Amino acid sequence: TETTLPNPVLPATAAKDIRPGLAKAVALFCALGAAAYAIAQVMPSPPAALFFRFAPSMSVILWLESDTRRTGVAEVHDLGLLIWFTSVVFIPWYAWKTRGRSGWRFAILLFVLMSAADVGEAVGLLFVDASP
Repeated sequence: TETTLPNPVLPATAAKDIRPGLAKAVALFCALGAAAYAIAQVMPSPPAALFFRFAPSMSVILWLESDTRRTGVAEVHDLGLLIWFTSVVFIPWYAWKTRGRSGWRFAILLFVLMSAADVGEAVGLLFVDASP
């Protein structure tokens, strides 16, 4: 009798997807970092500025790629690039297609996460302008 070991790799449906939490954490980190630089009135280094601008968008794109695999909607070979170039159109369409009328909240959440560094910087500048 031959014993077989269980497959250590879980199927995609069985594993808990950490991308939504990761996207929110990355957006929060970038917002706080951009706010800190704005309050200190210091320009971030080019790598930090690049990270603050692109990391939230990339984490949202990764989240959407995994969500499209789960829902089976918009199965495209290079979906990440498509989302990157057409996010203004793709995100509302995808939210409507997968979540119906309540999808607008999901679309707004994704756009807020993608612009987290800009929002953080604006809030930081408000603190600087409000101080005596």
